[in-house]
Amino acid sequence: MRWQRTTPAEARRMPWKNGLGMTLELAVEPPGATLESGFHWRLSSAEVATSGPFSAFPGLQRWLLLLDGAGFRIDFGERGCVLLDESRVPLTFSGDWPATATLLEGPCTDLNLMVDPGRCRASLQVLRPDGELTIRLASGTHLVFVVAGSLAVPLWNLHLESRQLLRVDDGPAELTLVPDSGGASLVWIQLDHV
Repeated sequence: MRWQRTTPAEARRMPWKNGLGMTLELAVEPPGATLESGFHWRLSSAEVATSGPFSAFPGLQRWLLLLDGAGFRIDFGERGCVLLDESRVPLTFSGDWPATATLLEGPCTDLNLMVDPGRCRASLQVLRPDGELTIRLASGTHLVFVVAGSLAVPLWNLHLESRQLLRVDDGPAELTLVPDSGGASLVWIQLDHV
């Protein structure tokens, strides 16, 4: 059983694949993987400061959530357009699709999960517990990203603040999370190798 907390200050800051912005890489598998070497999965957060094209990630499945800001309109060409303007509602699409984002009202911050489906299965849930929450941890890797509020993890006497990530590999059967008095919002991601 292994666990690791990552704060935004500890995340790896790196340029977007298309060079038009910067992202904070919160976690990647295998550790230290790069865009050039490829990865099984990667979780990152980025500020989208200007409208423009998404980087292409052929062969990967993507999940995108709006964390802050009014959002943006994503044009997928022949596949149509989508508004990503509701906070914490995940959008999933293929990294093969050409995509261009148009900001609605200024800069936005997003959370981005990319998975190689040939190497990994993923599920993503947004949870808003206002009381103690117990999640079941099957085998594999589990990520808990705190979107807002804060959480206690009694098992490890750990406190997670907003925008911090907890990674658990081969963890206990269950993990209890206790939100602060104001509640919390979190993203829970389960990743299993295929």
